[in-house]
Amino acid sequence: MIGKIWHALISPLSRIDFIGNTRSFAPMLLGLLAASTTLVSWSFGTLSFLKASRLMDPGLLNRARLGLAVMATITIACIATGMMPWTLLGSTTSGSWLWLGLSGFIGLTVGDLFGFTSLRILGARRQSVIGTTAPVASALFGFALLGEQMTLTDAAGMMLSIGGVMYAMNSDKERQEVATEGFGSYTLGILLAIGGAACQGAGLVLAKLGMTGQNAAITPFHATFLRMIVGFGATYVVDVLRRAPHRPLKDAFAKPEARSAMLMGTVFGPVIGVTMSLVAARNLDVAVAQTIMSMVPFVVMAIMRIGYSQPVPFRSLVGAIISVAGVILLITGSQ
Repeated sequence: MIGKIWHALISPLSRIDFIGNTRSFAPMLLGLLAASTTLVSWSFGTLSFLKASRLMDPGLLNRARLGLAVMATITIACIATGMMPWTLLGSTTSGSWLWLGLSGFIGLTVGDLFGFTSLRILGARRQSVIGTTAPVASALFGFALLGEQMTLTDAAGMMLSIGGVMYAMNSDKERQEVATEGFGSYTLGILLAIGGAACQGAGLVLAKLGMTGQNAAITPFHATFLRMIVGFGATYVVDVLRRAPHRPLKDAFAKPEARSAMLMGTVFGPVIGVTMSLVAARNLDVAVAQTIMSMVPFVVMAIMRIGYSQPVPFRSLVGAIISVAGVILLITGSQ
């Protein structure tokens, strides 16, 4: 198994032409840098959204931060592409609209609603460990929709990843701590976190299909804006379907502390993080991009330990290591 993991890590280097042809390596390097930026950004965004989710309703938080992200990403997309907003909308093919719209709905509207609710219940450390199962969904959807390979090693990696999460979360102490914090049921938090991770993985694959499918010529900045605008609009539809009480957007800005946390999380999450994740997905295999981005639990644990002096349970750390090792195995079949 160690040999498989080592092979997965070093095999991309074997394809570099050190003599002078660096063109084929440039996209991979860009993808690796983008995935690493996503990792750091999402880690800080997770902690910011944890604070915001415990100060306001998760559904309202999701809508408000998507509304802010629409304004930010349309500005970035217009500058990056040199197009006006109506040109960005009108130049998108129906196929790209379909896949990017589905990606926005599944990954941002539904997935992040699950994610914020589970974050509120479980806290950043526990929720981020469960989030390492997102590559399992990416691999399955990549196999089904993109034709990416699926091997026995991939299956072993999936089982290892899920096993690590189960080991980390199967703790009476964790249950008691969540009950003491008093934001919801431990079981519900875990189920929502798994659902959010699955939606995140599926959304990334659907976004890649929208950017690189037949007749598609969509940049990551353009795609991010389209995902955000669909995700924002769909939050109203989801609220109707789940019969949630109407909460005006202005309520999200009423408390200064909640507003600041939401704004910080929006910058790190849907603006920087999501855009860079699409750059990574465009230039790397989805499973490779997700491997790097799945390291969020370790960055979150480090921040909480260094910045907040919170102890890291040994069981949680071991479970995260096992789960991420499983994620690394997932890339072996595509090398």
